[in-house]
Amino acid sequence: MPELARRLDTQRGKLVAALVAVLCELAIALPFLVISPNTLRGVPGPLLVVIGVAASYLLGPWFGLPVTAVAVVLAVTIVGESAWAEPLVWLPISAGAGIVGERVRHGDELRRELIEELRRGLVGIYRDPAVGGLNVVSRYIPAVSAQRIAGDFYGAVVQPTGDVAIMVGDVAGHGPAAAALATRLRAMWRGLAIAGVSDSETVSALNETLLAEQQRIASQIPFATLCLATVAADLRSAQIVIAGHPPPILVTERGTQVDAHPPGPAIGISAASTWEPHPLALPDDAWSLVVYTDGLIEGRTSPDGPRPYGRDRLLPMLAASAVPIGESDVDAVLRSVLDANGGALPDDVVLISASPR
Repeated sequence: MPELARRLDTQRGKLVAALVAVLCELAIALPFLVISPNTLRGVPGPLLVVIGVAASYLLGPWFGLPVTAVAVVLAVTIVGESAWAEPLVWLPISAGAGIVGERVRHGDELRRELIEELRRGLVGIYRDPAVGGLNVVSRYIPAVSAQRIAGDFYGAVVQPTGDVAIMVGDVAGHGPAAAALATRLRAMWRGLAIAGVSDSETVSALNETLLAEQQRIASQIPFATLCLATVAADLRSAQIVIAGHPPPILVTERGTQVDAHPPGPAIGISAASTWEPHPLALPDDAWSLVVYTDGLIEGRTSPDGPRPYGRDRLLPMLAASAVPIGESDVDAVLRSVLDANGGALPDDVVLISASPR
């Protein structure tokens, strides 16, 4: 039913646009009932049929051809154009323009659907924020261009032990190749996490996968970064594995704490790379674990200011937030970053806050 309603709205919109085009044609032609067309010979006739052809291209032949037919009638009966040449020339041109316009719009629609499907494969959209013992608030902000897709991806799943595995990743580059690879990496991470595979082994497997993709299809994707956090079922500790990614931030009522362990290398660089988990003690009182992609801190410091926004500006905002960090707090952080940049950011952004339920 929603699809049918959308199509009916589209048809009504096209009908209104066709009527407006006919009114424009009448506004051009009717003055020549009292004014000699010879005063503007060669202008009103072609102008009328151009409106019809343009309507056919924009609205499709079913709506455009009647508009063109009205233009031809007005051009012949009022403006004095040839009664044979006008219909023989302009009606076929209008039909062809309508067919071309339909194909262009169909291609654009398929491209938009592909982009949306790729984005849905990259991100985890939670109808219920409860994931195991955690409340997970997630936000995904596309880049400035609606037609531009990047390789940011994320997810959160409960493991057989009751631990909650959280992952944020970022494939270098943009476009369908980066998005498709990110989709495969996310699906592989999810399967391994649900099976209870350790984060270190998971990152190694993802590294082997990316290296194999580079060899198999001569991929131009040089690397990808990852941040994996596994929060224990008792919510007292977490294990962090970082592969060239910004470290997570632990936010408590006492301030912020950034994981200080040196990160491992990004995946896709070397088959000999290894990654070790870092323990993170979680306090007894309220806390939130924040993970994100670097698009969050790569914008401008002000609409006309320099880049990057930087983690040093992010930390005070998180420290000033109420703990645990909820939906409104995450939105406030994103709003501040967007306002500082002066609008949409040049790269995709993922921001996740995980807190005890």
